[in-house]
Amino acid sequence: MAEPSKKRKGTSSRSQRHFETQETPIPSSIPSASLFSSKEQRIWYTNLFSSRSIVDPKLIDMDFFSNESFECIQAFENSNLIPFMSLKLHVYSELVKVFYSNLEIQEGTLISEVYGIKMVIDQSLFYELAQLSSEGVPFEGTLIDDWKYEFSVHDARRLVCTNQANMTGRLLAGSLAFESRILHYLIVRILLPRSSNLAQVSEEDLIVMWAFHKGRQTDWAHLVRYRMHKAL
Repeated sequence: MAEPSKKRKGTSSRSQRHFETQETPIPSSIPSASLFSSKEQRIWYTNLFSSRSIVDPKLIDMDFFSNESFECIQAFENSNLIPFMSLKLHVYSELVKVFYSNLEIQEGTLISEVYGIKMVIDQSLFYELAQLSSEGVPFEGTLIDDWKYEFSVHDARRLVCTNQANMTGRLLAGSLAFESRILHYLIVRILLPRSSNLAQVSEEDLIVMWAFHKGRQTDWAHLVRYRMHKAL
């Protein structure tokens, strides 16, 4: 998955592409022009995506957990996430960045182009490719109305932390109880991967962990598409 974008002055909208293409040279390190349908596409990639990093893909090895009884694995199974988290496919970082560079998401449909080949991935095809369920609430990283009367930061921390943990201030993985620490590890490295602050429990991490512990169903297909949109 591509890292989240950082907004730059004068480059916040794709409608500005035409004006940006007039003065920007194309470094020799940029991928072959054959990956793009136009010079405009290639320069847009140069400006916003060429220096972006791709989070190294990781997957869950169910053989390792086959003789163990971790609660988080059962939670993943209950949410039908094991097929998605176990996907083992080749990843071509250069093509991933070009895909994101040309990506638009319209009403849940992904539209992009690589090597001049247009790709249209509607929601049903996305579910099939990612092997994700659309059941549950459309969570987007912040507390949603369906959960706001049940969730509190203090209670969620008490649910996932050791008895000795500080219930105020920044929450780190070292303060988590054993099962919750494994759950957090798998969330930030496989399910919702990021490349930094892996030992920190963010607000999103805490809500996701609370939802797993409480058995709340999440529309994971929606959340993954939302995070793809954030990466643009």
